[in-house]
Amino acid sequence: MNFTPAAPGCACASSTIGNPANVSVPDEALTALREQFTHSESGAGRLVLVTGPAASGRTQLLTRFLPSAAESGALVLHATGAPDEQRLNAGIVDQLFTNSALPAAVADQVGAVLALLHQAPPDEHRLGSPVKAAPAVADSEICRILLGLTRTQPVVIGVDDLQFADESSVRILLRLQRRIRSSRLLILLSHQDAASAAERQLLGLFTRLPHDHVRLGPLSTRAVGQVASELLGEPVDDELTGRLRELSGGSPLLVNALLEDYQRSERDGRPVTGPAFVHAVSMFLQRREAPLHRVAAAIGMLGDELSREAVACLAGVTEDVAEDLTAVLAGAGLLAHGRFRHAVAATAAVDSLPPAARAQLHVRAAKLKLRQVAPAGEVAAHLVAAGQPAPAWAVDVLRRAADRAAQSDDTGFAVRCLELALSAAPEPAQRHAILDALARVVWRVNPSAAAAYLAELRHSASDPEAVGAEPFTLARHALWHGEADLFAKAVADLAKCPDRFDAPAAAKLTLAAQWHFGRCEVRVEQPADPAPRHSDPWRHTAATLIGMWMVGTSDATTASAEQILRNCPLADTTLESLVTAILALAHDNRSKRAEYWCAMLSQQAARRGAVAWQAMIDGVWSGIVLRRGDVTQGVTRARAALRLLDTQSWGVSISYPLTTLLVANTVAGAFDAAAAALHEPVPDTMFGTIGGLRYLRARGQFHLATDRVLAAISDFQRYRRLMARAKQDHLSLLPWRTDLAEAHLRLGHLAAARELAKQQLERCAETDTYGRGSALRILGMVAVQAERPILLGQATECFKRSGDLLELARKLKVPGQEFPQPADQTGPARVGAPQALRALSAPDTPSASGEPPESSVLTEAELRVAQLAALGQTNQQIGSRLFITVSTVEQHLTRVYRKMGIRGRSQLAEQLASSALEATG
Repeated sequence: MNFTPAAPGCACASSTIGNPANVSVPDEALTALREQFTHSESGAGRLVLVTGPAASGRTQLLTRFLPSAAESGALVLHATGAPDEQRLNAGIVDQLFTNSALPAAVADQVGAVLALLHQAPPDEHRLGSPVKAAPAVADSEICRILLGLTRTQPVVIGVDDLQFADESSVRILLRLQRRIRSSRLLILLSHQDAASAAERQLLGLFTRLPHDHVRLGPLSTRAVGQVASELLGEPVDDELTGRLRELSGGSPLLVNALLEDYQRSERDGRPVTGPAFVHAVSMFLQRREAPLHRVAAAIGMLGDELSREAVACLAGVTEDVAEDLTAVLAGAGLLAHGRFRHAVAATAAVDSLPPAARAQLHVRAAKLKLRQVAPAGEVAAHLVAAGQPAPAWAVDVLRRAADRAAQSDDTGFAVRCLELALSAAPEPAQRHAILDALARVVWRVNPSAAAAYLAELRHSASDPEAVGAEPFTLARHALWHGEADLFAKAVADLAKCPDRFDAPAAAKLTLAAQWHFGRCEVRVEQPADPAPRHSDPWRHTAATLIGMWMVGTSDATTASAEQILRNCPLADTTLESLVTAILALAHDNRSKRAEYWCAMLSQQAARRGAVAWQAMIDGVWSGIVLRRGDVTQGVTRARAALRLLDTQSWGVSISYPLTTLLVANTVAGAFDAAAAALHEPVPDTMFGTIGGLRYLRARGQFHLATDRVLAAISDFQRYRRLMARAKQDHLSLLPWRTDLAEAHLRLGHLAAARELAKQQLERCAETDTYGRGSALRILGMVAVQAERPILLGQATECFKRSGDLLELARKLKVPGQEFPQPADQTGPARVGAPQALRALSAPDTPSASGEPPESSVLTEAELRVAQLAALGQTNQQIGSRLFITVSTVEQHLTRVYRKMGIRGRSQLAEQLASSALEATG
């Protein structure tokens, strides 16, 4: 490339160098500067302008050239402009003469002259202003000294970042430029591409005089590939080269950074925007003037909503300045089509701002997006990122953003929005509504962390003058923590708000209350012309499902359970409704279906980050797994559920996984592990809930299994008293009478055991198969030899129909089999594998394998009729008991006689007893 001096009064033709071989030192440009130095050595002084985009390698070019000039015998004087020294008199000149190579006499002369400049006010140095005598004399003297130095050796002056030079130094450099042609002086002035009118004016002062010009352009794709090959020490393919060029815009600074990150990566052909890239972007912006950094950060914040007006508004500059600075960023390789080439660079531009400036920019962005009617989430994101107290106008938009985030399961962002809104809420009603939302959202993840918000809500609920307290949230909190009084008050408040609390909500809360406290129905105030009860499908479905607690399961409860599971999405308000429905399926011998729903809902809760929901579901799931006889898996699931929440967060629902651990380890004979479960802390309020009663029952059974019969009786009587106090004696899933009867049997109190079992049987509905099975088992154990097999057979059938295979095996104690112990437990195992118990009957439908039952096996209907007939009941009594006709009874008996190979009733009892004994041992 040819660099020729311009004719006097003319500017030199510009030449562009594309950095073909080396990122840090463009060889062609370096050669050009050396040629200019050769000319100046011979007495033909030169001024060379080195320009190019920001980060194009201008500084590196000077850094490489100046030492080589010094090695050639030149006196090198170097200075760098800086924004904070721009108003310092002769700051650049002062740097030039801070050189230990200067002769002492020269240094003294320069010091005296600079003193004159430093004494003059800055206004006396303004370009175009009348120049006072002292500065003018000083300027002349500085030039005389510099030109005098060229008589003994070549002199090279290098000034980097000329755009930040002070005006007095610029005036001196211009004075030298006019006197340079017959000296051995080379002046190199580095200036980034002019981005503003002031910078263009500054460059114009030098370009109207004779000069030479070297312009550094971005690296070409070919040059990027050469650089990458040299730095990596291996050939690079076109794909990697193209991607490097695309991400860097040809900026040597960014190419270097990308290659540094690539060397630290797997080097799989894809460039990485890692720490080196982030550091390069951040350092580039932090070393520039503040407006450029703010414009870059504004572009990064705005994303796709870019406009010159918006950028200017955010950055606090005029639109013209914003446009000029955007061009600088594009020239530096950061932008393409006005946007950052990579999101990492945009983030670095924002994050590298000083904290106060970044906060101010975020607040401006929030206001701008609010004016643009942007989504609430976008506005709120800036308010949250600002990290400052929110203004009053922001409360509503933060609440809307939080609602949307909560619906999308972005709990963290929802909480940050609500906490910021809470700090700025001026009205009590707003504050209460925000506290309610915070309590609901935080509870999903950490119920104990919601306590602070709930405490304030509870305070407002107890204040008759309080405005805006949310009774539904308080009701949910009361249920989780077993606080019946608070729940009753919240429900009373809810009942007064039919416009906010409709029938579906009442049905869900009824199911939730039934799950925790037992008998309960939440009602709403009826309209003037209420619809018939049966016309409200939610209320009807809930009422049918609740029947499970009183009379056991049936086709109707199962249908209602499926309706609930299909129609209620997983939410704070539906959690107990869903687990109630799942439990109904499990108790209707549909454990596979129940576990399907457990798995699906647990996965959904985990995916949505709702840890409290997942813990509750998994705790119930553990009991269902155990109920079908899988002791090891039941323990595993229970322990996994317990790990999801700390003890405080569990509330009364901790009873479910703990009860599973108690029952499973007791059945497996792992008594140490069962005792360890009893040492887990539980809230006192738990014992006023259904879960607490189940826990007490399991503890009593543990005492019974470890020969602490009196302790067992104490627990059974305690949960009996608690049930009576709460008027829950009807609960079919907690047959306290048969538990006490079993304890009395252990003490040899046969009459007491028989009486308790009879009471249980009399109170059981036909559909309460579990309660009936428990009672029949006790009666069988105390019956005479002839009746015992029949009663035990009936108990077997009941447990089978209920789907409780664990209880089936445990209660009937089938010999020859053992429960598997949990993997980390040792000790003797209890007998009774469910699968080993042979049935006296077969289902009316084909088996799971699809094969029909053998003709010699009685159906369930036939067995029921045969057992009643064997006990001496007439056909009419049997028909009444089973709700079938006498003709149907006769048909069943005919088939029974044929299958069993007997002639009539007289042989029926003996044959059933023999079959039962075979089935149980």
